[in-house]
Amino acid sequence: MPLLRQRSQVGVEIEAVEGTAETLVDADVFLAFDPSFEPSIEAHERDPARASLSPMPSVFGKRSGRIKFAAELVGTSAAGAANMLSDALQACGMGETLVAITSATYAPASSAIPSVTVGRFVDGKRHQILGARGTLSLLLEVGNPGIFKFDFLGADFTEADAALLTPTYNAVLPPTFQGATLTIDGYAATVSRVEIDFGNQLSLRPDANAASGHKSVIITNRKPTIKFDPEDVLVAAEDFLGNWRSGAQMAFSAVLGSVAGNVITITAPKVQYQSIGETTRDGLAAWDITGLLCMNAGDDEWSIAIT
Repeated sequence: MPLLRQRSQVGVEIEAVEGTAETLVDADVFLAFDPSFEPSIEAHERDPARASLSPMPSVFGKRSGRIKFAAELVGTSAAGAANMLSDALQACGMGETLVAITSATYAPASSAIPSVTVGRFVDGKRHQILGARGTLSLLLEVGNPGIFKFDFLGADFTEADAALLTPTYNAVLPPTFQGATLTIDGYAATVSRVEIDFGNQLSLRPDANAASGHKSVIITNRKPTIKFDPEDVLVAAEDFLGNWRSGAQMAFSAVLGSVAGNVITITAPKVQYQSIGETTRDGLAAWDITGLLCMNAGDDEWSIAIT
């Protein structure tokens, strides 16, 4: 029987031992969109001098794999609970701070970033990567829920027949990006979309002791950026080009939602413009702006607080 791609699930679990696969269970699964699996095996071609021009068989070496998926930016039924995406977010270099009955806050981390096992189930088959860490971006478009786009790189991959799991999905509906009280440099810019790229640099760790040739994946650096498209206004209202010219570092803030446990506040204390270009939006003059999210004291260039 053919496999139905719609009958898919994604699960993520923090590994007790880095690079040793965890068994994924119901509680590891969350709502995900458009999951994909990309296996990789290095093929070493052999072309020694010989009488025949016919090709010789290759030798296959190091293995790795990627699993990508999207997920909604959404809170929980009560403030202070860990997000359903908690393990995935932590493996993308986010620290998690929980305050009971109050908040769950996610912010950059530079150490103690866990590795994870990531599985993509499709209608009776499971593709899995291990020793994985990832990067992600967040897309906010007016009128739509915020969407995380995850990209996990793993030190090895496996394939096996496995039944779909039976999770309890988060019943909370995601807030939409409107009524967001968005400001940059204290100015309530009129924008249609914001995209934050968390900019993690992922590196495979070669290891001759590992069956795949890789021990795990680590995050070796990050360069978080923000892109948005404000309407152009008079300099007296907001001097976008002047702030670019001066290298100003400006605060950004936006809020989604209004129900306790599902109010999401995104902040960046020091946005520094890196490029600005002209664009039009339905005949209105606008800018395409890319900014670097700079550190304040360190590991604080952005935060996502759910209250």
